[in-house]
Amino acid sequence: MEASPIAVPRAFARASVPTVAKEVFSLLYEKIIQGEWLPGHRLSENEVAQSLGVSRTPVREALIRLGQVGLVSAYPQVGTVVSPIRLPEVYDNQFLRETIECRTVSIAAERCTDKAAADLRELIERQLKCCTPGREAEFFALDDAMHRYLIELAGRPAIWRVLRDAKAQLDRVRHLSLHDTAWIERNIAEHRRIVERVIAHDGEGATTAMRKHLSNVFQTIERISRENPRFFEAAPAETAAKAGA
Repeated sequence: MEASPIAVPRAFARASVPTVAKEVFSLLYEKIIQGEWLPGHRLSENEVAQSLGVSRTPVREALIRLGQVGLVSAYPQVGTVVSPIRLPEVYDNQFLRETIECRTVSIAAERCTDKAAADLRELIERQLKCCTPGREAEFFALDDAMHRYLIELAGRPAIWRVLRDAKAQLDRVRHLSLHDTAWIERNIAEHRRIVERVIAHDGEGATTAMRKHLSNVFQTIERISRENPRFFEAAPAETAAKAGA
């Protein structure tokens, strides 16, 4: 699969090195998460720097951070390549996400205002418009927007930044499932149940709805890994065996 070109932000020319490194990280992160760059794709520090018109320093910093979140790996004599999706990390990410979001959604239900209720309803309506081919990426962004909004409503905005890095491998699986309209429709229905309970100030009901929603991801992970084994480092059965050891 030929790599697609990297869009270069105009701000690069006048930005500081830390800012450029952050922007480069975001660009490469999205390419990997969205499956434009598949496992095994080589990332040359020089080539990335030249294509973006920046020095190697911010590119090197971006690649280091990508390695820290498990998206790239560096090998002697080979260089830096996009990592496979590691199922143990996906399951760990999902455990962390469930633990945090089931707690925060309960708090969000307690703190939900009329404005928050209106915002949440609008997010669901916007998601419903994404049940047609070609709008999958838009749904993904709105999916994240809803979960992020609930965490911020709970008064814990910094937690989303932690979750964003922690769920990198999980997001790669989510992108592989976006071609399935039925999967998107099911997720929206689950989102609606969560939002309804939050708006009703039903913390226990919101927690139950969130747990059910997030637990369904496990079924998706197993199906996607069976359908796309070349993207994964370990088969589901192997991962389950290790988890139960």
